[in-house]
Amino acid sequence: MKNLIFLVTLLLFAACGTGKKETQANGAISVDSLKSEVLSIHDEVMPKMGELRRARKDLLFLADSLMETDAERAAMLTTVADEIDAANESMMQWMRAYESEFEGTDEEIRQYLEDQKVAIQKVKDDMLGSLKKGKKVLED
Repeated sequence: MKNLIFLVTLLLFAACGTGKKETQANGAISVDSLKSEVLSIHDEVMPKMGELRRARKDLLFLADSLMETDAERAAMLTTVADEIDAANESMMQWMRAYESEFEGTDEEIRQYLEDQKVAIQKVKDDMLGSLKKGKKVLED
């Protein structure tokens, strides 16, 4: 009986240790780690979607109210609102295109995730940049 318990315990420890390491022998980041980085960037900016939509709505409302008295400022506000809309849409497009269960060789998966990391970082930069610009314009 003791041998059976020991064997089961040994098998459990062995099963727990079969996951992919964070860094592989050649120094490359693991697929799991890359996937985690991609999703972390997404999760960081996803909550800003509501804030983006609110800022866009506020900009368009202000632009509409200024249309007859200050057409130049109204046009600028509309342009910033369009930038916010484009950033919001880029997140939506990225989410629709992202394949969480992408299949291929380890190298193909790694390349896919590297590409997705670059893409979602650009989405993040666009979202945060346009939101910052929108807030600044609304404060002026």
